[in-house]
Amino acid sequence: MSIEIITATADDVDRLRDLRLAALKDTPDAFGAKYEDEVNKPISEWQDRLKNTNWCFVVADGVDVGLLAVDLADKDRNSACWLSSWWIREDHRGSGIPKLMLNWLEQLCIEKKWGKIGLGVWPDNLRAIAAYKKLGFTERQKLLPSRSIPGLMYLAMYKNVGE
Repeated sequence: MSIEIITATADDVDRLRDLRLAALKDTPDAFGAKYEDEVNKPISEWQDRLKNTNWCFVVADGVDVGLLAVDLADKDRNSACWLSSWWIREDHRGSGIPKLMLNWLEQLCIEKKWGKIGLGVWPDNLRAIAAYKKLGFTERQKLLPSRSIPGLMYLAMYKNVGE
């Protein structure tokens, strides 16, 4: 299998929309966003996401099978950047793709001088937590209130670039 990690460009709006909606359909309980809310968003919102966020796509044998977003973190995130939308199609999980995505991410962090990566995961998403730990992320012991779904708590995880 040939796997590529491709940095998204402003021309990838339809691709981003399609992949993000596929992720929300595939694992609806893994994200703060919901398919029903995202599917009818105007194309201008998807274009803004490409302008304001760093995205990569995973391509396996010419087919898009994953994506990842990373932004400069808000000051209260306890990290330099914050990941979101990390998703790999079910039939490609367990094939080493997360490590390739992490390599892309770490290169981006080096370029932008982001020394610490953060992400949030629902505490009952044990599969994702295990995958992040395998990639070198560590857990913050205290759960934090979700910004996207009021009333829910999430687990913050961190990794220093180059570890």
